[in-house]
Amino acid sequence: MLDPVGPLPASVYWRRRAVAVGAALLALFSLLWLTTWLLVPGAAGEDTTPTGAAAMSTATGSQEHGSTPDSGAAAPASPAPESPAPGAPQPPLPATADPGAPPGSADERESTGPAAPNAGPVDETVRPDDTPRPSVPVPDATASPPTGPVPCADPMIEVRAETGQQSYPADARPELRLVVTNVSGEPCVRDLDGAEQEIAVWSGDGAEKLWSSNDCSNPATDDLRTLVPGEPVAFAVTWSGLRSEPGCAAERARVEPGGYRVLARLGAVVSEPAPLLMG
Repeated sequence: MLDPVGPLPASVYWRRRAVAVGAALLALFSLLWLTTWLLVPGAAGEDTTPTGAAAMSTATGSQEHGSTPDSGAAAPASPAPESPAPGAPQPPLPATADPGAPPGSADERESTGPAAPNAGPVDETVRPDDTPRPSVPVPDATASPPTGPVPCADPMIEVRAETGQQSYPADARPELRLVVTNVSGEPCVRDLDGAEQEIAVWSGDGAEKLWSSNDCSNPATDDLRTLVPGEPVAFAVTWSGLRSEPGCAAERARVEPGGYRVLARLGAVVSEPAPLLMG
């Protein structure tokens, strides 16, 4: 084994042995590498994911043809809403308006129309009224004396009764007014004390007084004013539609539907009647 025997020189036999040993070692290493590659995929450092290669190939092809990849395909999909588990409580549905209800809020719908007869107490106190009114024609104005405006004598003023509207439903609360106007040609001073004012509702024939603003509420006030000629000054009251008596001690009953008269008074000056229809 160590000393080659043959017709050729010994060096030739040694080279042949070296080549054979090298080939055997190379085959052995190739066998080991192949076994490792089969047992551990990707150990050789190659990308074995087909999708990655396909995506790269698609992107490369798109760039070569000048096209832009679909941005929607690259965007991550949004998570689908989770369905509640069977038997779990369902979330409440949003409240919806009644399809048959008229537009507007409930408060707006309740505030429209006349007040009901038993909707609560009514303040029947006469109050100032700022409703705009046209001026009344008066004689040519005269200068006030050096001592100031004179007191308004009864012939110098006019008292007028007004209603908010000519007719009201039977259970409504009419608005009644007292209007005072200086019809003279010079300014004058008059005490518009609440105790001097009265707004009253009479029967249609004028035979019976059914209600007066002084029966249940008659506050005395100091209201000394200078009345300009032709400029009305008004006061108003909300009538409950109930009868009254002086002192307001008796039980009050609602007036029947029909026609009535409204009169206003300031001191001894009484207005002409204004018609009022209830019902």
